[in-house]
Amino acid sequence: MKALLLPLLLGASLTAHAQSDLFASWASKDVHFAPRERPSTPLTTDTLVSAWRGERLGVQAVIYAPTEGARLQLRLVSKKGDDAMTQATARFVNYVTTDNYQYCGYHPTDLTPYSVPDVIDLDQPLTVETETAHPIWCIIDIPQTATPGVHRVALEVVNADTKKVVRRLQLSLRVNSRTLPTPRQQKFHVDFWQQPYSLSRLLGVERWSDAHMEALRPYLKLLARSGQKVVSAILFYEPWGDQSYDKFSPMVQTTLCKDGTWKYDYTVFDRWVKLCAECGIDEQINCFSMVPWDMSFRYFDEAQGKDVDLKTTTNSEEYRNLWSHFLKNFARHLKEKGWYDKTCIAMDERGLANMLDAYRVAQEAVPGMKMALAGTYHKELSDKLYDYCIGFGEHFPDDELQARLAKGWPSTTYTCCSNTEPNLFSNSLSAEAAYLPVHCVANGFDGYLHWSWMNWADRPLEDTRFRLFAPGDTYLIYPGPRSSVRYERFIEGVALAEKIRILREEYQRKGDSESLRQLNDLVKEFAPAGIPEGKTAAEMVYQLETLVNANGK
Repeated sequence: MKALLLPLLLGASLTAHAQSDLFASWASKDVHFAPRERPSTPLTTDTLVSAWRGERLGVQAVIYAPTEGARLQLRLVSKKGDDAMTQATARFVNYVTTDNYQYCGYHPTDLTPYSVPDVIDLDQPLTVETETAHPIWCIIDIPQTATPGVHRVALEVVNADTKKVVRRLQLSLRVNSRTLPTPRQQKFHVDFWQQPYSLSRLLGVERWSDAHMEALRPYLKLLARSGQKVVSAILFYEPWGDQSYDKFSPMVQTTLCKDGTWKYDYTVFDRWVKLCAECGIDEQINCFSMVPWDMSFRYFDEAQGKDVDLKTTTNSEEYRNLWSHFLKNFARHLKEKGWYDKTCIAMDERGLANMLDAYRVAQEAVPGMKMALAGTYHKELSDKLYDYCIGFGEHFPDDELQARLAKGWPSTTYTCCSNTEPNLFSNSLSAEAAYLPVHCVANGFDGYLHWSWMNWADRPLEDTRFRLFAPGDTYLIYPGPRSSVRYERFIEGVALAEKIRILREEYQRKGDSESLRQLNDLVKEFAPAGIPEGKTAAEMVYQLETLVNANGK
């Protein structure tokens, strides 16, 4: 099991309590505590952390019960009226099963499983187990209007039955005078593809029913907190073949009428796009896919009275006919809704020939319609695709990147199951999630994409493994909705990306070349396609955070 401890804690290390006592301490958030081992972190009951206004700050603590303990609950207590602590929570972190598989393909069955703390639980008591470590994750959403300076808060561990405080940890929060933009205003382009179907299955409700739509709302709000820019919409049945636990049903119902004409029902698509906008995700709509993995398109044939699957190729006349009719009608609908300018026809990991065919068909049908691809870099596509996301380790030539930037076209990168580290697997070190956005900045990318947000299997709260891919690759948050350590660290990385942008602009405006050089030198270390030899993601993130939080009150 991976574990790493960094000197992130300030304050004196105290003598450990007797074995019979409950151990409670602030701890490095770069540690995955083993459930059945006493934490080796020194006992630290008072610590200092720094953040900007508008930042979502994560702080970890840990408790350990040598003997069977009581039901415990958590609370964060601050001075009444403290304007930095109006949105703060403390939650226990639950363990899930993972293993050391970090590749693509069918998941081996002979790997040794182990437990990793990742699920940030709901606000509910926990009965501590004998000789078990229980991590705690504190989230402090600092308002943009918070008063700069040092704020004091206490994490209290409370007996849920007697209401007695059994342990108290003190936290000093130094709030910088600089301010981060709101998630909606962030420039960093976050794109996690959404899988709303998993939730309807777990809840046992009909897809796209009122119950399903309302249940999705808190999940989308949680996703929006990262600065998510893109709505994922499904045009035809299952763009990705067998790679998901749940089959993806279309959000547009396509019908071939008896007279040979086509008609389209956009009811689900419209409801989905509106719901995402209400939850804070409304900058772009990516619609999948003109080139699905198995090149099959399902529609309802009115003459036959049933769904049929058109198996075809991108250079066929039937393909051109299907998509030409659809895109012309779709474009009219989008323009009526005011969504046309922010909508892309999107593809995933498709080859150059297929992409050029799809591009030609789309542009003949609707000249100027935006298109997107997450896949391999091809020079022939760079001046055609509005949203182009290339694989981790690939690069756009500088002239192409600058040309795309001048047009305002998003140029991003993504990791998948073929990237060992850094990544977002449940067996990845949590600092890797914070590392990834900085890697994007270091290479001139506008943002980061990951294919899966909540693509759950049958027991997501217990086991992150899936028959395909590395464990945790298929989802970043849990039912509830429950956030994860991985997701919270990713938000931390997005904040770092925004801080780098803001400080670069400030230093250039002020002519502070030395501060700019120091910042850029640190950022450059994140550029290689992998953690540089002799370094760790945790050390690099810590150094950068120390630098960007150093100035300001």
